[in-house]
Amino acid sequence: MYNDQNNEAGGGFGRGRGRGQPRGRGRGRGMRWMGEYSLMDVRLVEPALLAFLQDENLHGYALLEKLESIGLGTINPSVIYRILREYEEVGLVESDWDTTDTQGPPRRVYKLTDSGKAALQRASLSLVETAERIKKILTIINE
Repeated sequence: MYNDQNNEAGGGFGRGRGRGQPRGRGRGRGMRWMGEYSLMDVRLVEPALLAFLQDENLHGYALLEKLESIGLGTINPSVIYRILREYEEVGLVESDWDTTDTQGPPRRVYKLTDSGKAALQRASLSLVETAERIKKILTIINE
């Protein structure tokens, strides 16, 4: 059953094809570049988190501040925390609770693992290739 008021189609947005809804997952897939952030921005968060963790162990809020410093501050924090949880599940990062350096409740601090360092090296190569593709696309756009 489709509900126009809260955009639910059969258990959640993007599931099923209620009343003229396009195929695909989520709203506007492929059109995110027209909003506040691009799909590419979301993808850049992944290697950026690993890069920030290569020199120091950081908690989530510090990582959010670092993302802000490189222009990725509009990404929803829940996306960042989901990525960190996934990274922990696959062994790219480890986390522990810091109870000593906080004035409030303990914070989860993330640390890059050896697997995370290897993933960061692979991401670096991929980013170089992607940058070359972007240059080619920009050349075509600006012809």
